[in-house]
Amino acid sequence: MSRLSFRAFVVCGVLGLGVAGSLTASASDLQAEQPQQGLRVTYLLYSGRPNPSVLVTDPAQVRGIEEQLARAQASGHLAAVPESPAVLGYTGVQIERLGDASRGSAPMVLRGDVLREQAAPEQAALAPSSATVSRDVAALESSLIDLGRAQQVIGDVELSVIRSTK
Repeated sequence: MSRLSFRAFVVCGVLGLGVAGSLTASASDLQAEQPQQGLRVTYLLYSGRPNPSVLVTDPAQVRGIEEQLARAQASGHLAAVPESPAVLGYTGVQIERLGDASRGSAPMVLRGDVLREQAAPEQAALAPSSATVSRDVAALESSLIDLGRAQQVIGDVELSVIRSTK
């Protein structure tokens, strides 16, 4: 093999490794860009600063929460419930579906016996507010608060605020 052929062979090999490395990076970048499956549970406590939240990705936990939501919706009844007035303090627990399950589903807010889907601001003014009312909603809210405590995003101070405004 001539010296020129050998150099061409080495250059092609180095370029080939570079391309293979960039393809690997592209695949990992693509995986990172895909939305994560699961639920985001946000505790609506603050005005003007970020609310604590928990990302639930364990399939068994997600399935359990989804089953509780379905049970609350099935056992409840739709009612015209006035929107809660804007107040400082605890205003409920918001559940957002992430990934593929998020398509076509609005975030839901639970507070007491009331479960309501959050409409887009432009739709909220046009449509009357209806919500599902069920005792199962209160049980789900309580279990989600326990989840926040277990994940250490809700401390004693936050729990005190929740209890005082519930």
